[in-house]
Amino acid sequence: MFKIIVFIVLIILPNYMFSQIKTRELLPGKINGWEMSDTARYYSGEEIFDYMDGAGEIYRSYNFQNLTVQRYACQGNEEILVEIFDMGSARNAYGVFTYMQGRGTGVSIGQSGEYKLGLLTFWKNKYFVCVQIEKENNKVSQMVFDIGKSISNAIPGNGTMPEIIGYLPINKIEEKSIRYFFRYEILNIHFFVADKNILNLNDSTDGVLVKLKNDKSTFLLISYPDNAQADLAYNSFLTHYMPDAKEKGVIETENKKWTACSKQKNYLLINFDSPTKEQAAIIIDTFKRRLS
Repeated sequence: MFKIIVFIVLIILPNYMFSQIKTRELLPGKINGWEMSDTARYYSGEEIFDYMDGAGEIYRSYNFQNLTVQRYACQGNEEILVEIFDMGSARNAYGVFTYMQGRGTGVSIGQSGEYKLGLLTFWKNKYFVCVQIEKENNKVSQMVFDIGKSISNAIPGNGTMPEIIGYLPINKIEEKSIRYFFRYEILNIHFFVADKNILNLNDSTDGVLVKLKNDKSTFLLISYPDNAQADLAYNSFLTHYMPDAKEKGVIETENKKWTACSKQKNYLLINFDSPTKEQAAIIIDTFKRRLS
């Protein structure tokens, strides 16, 4: 009878409450003398703004589902704060991680992780996780890693990386500069293009922005659901970003550098801030060959 009651309760629970229960199961109850110091707090949807105010907009741009916050304490030590973001999919969790990456040293926790000054971040499957302390010290920092590893081990399976990442030439890019997104507001935070959505970015598109090693220019690759939508975005970019271009798809900008744009099948390719027109053309061709 008890099992039947539990089964019925699970069926009638809203999806977000069921998700919160699953996320809470990822938290270690007690680890190396550290224990949960209060009741876990949960935030779903718009409630994220109650927890982190304006920064919540970043997570909402990656289709944030819910957040579980838990503190751990051990007598004589400062508390450790754990935040587990259920982003709903590996695509979203990876995107949030790339938004944050580049600030610390890479660590082998989750599918990708970083650590800097008491803050450990990593992603695995549909989760983005932060484990942090305010004042770094060796003893507590080790616990930050131990708690992070425990959570990572509790998350079942790995998520699939967005396919578009596989088209990046790893030997030519600064890996930590990778920014994956599908909303123009996120693109503009990393590299301002326009105050309107002139590239027609939305949940059905995939975008990745990277810095190139050799000339430090910026490369943007966007995948659209089909050729027709890529054509519309290409023409929109030419119309709004380079209306005075003397040559189609390439223009010298106010900073005396060059921006080039091209299309290959359902992909849009843009090289910003190239030192010369010729170099921009070489970069575009390099990426085009990888899409062939």
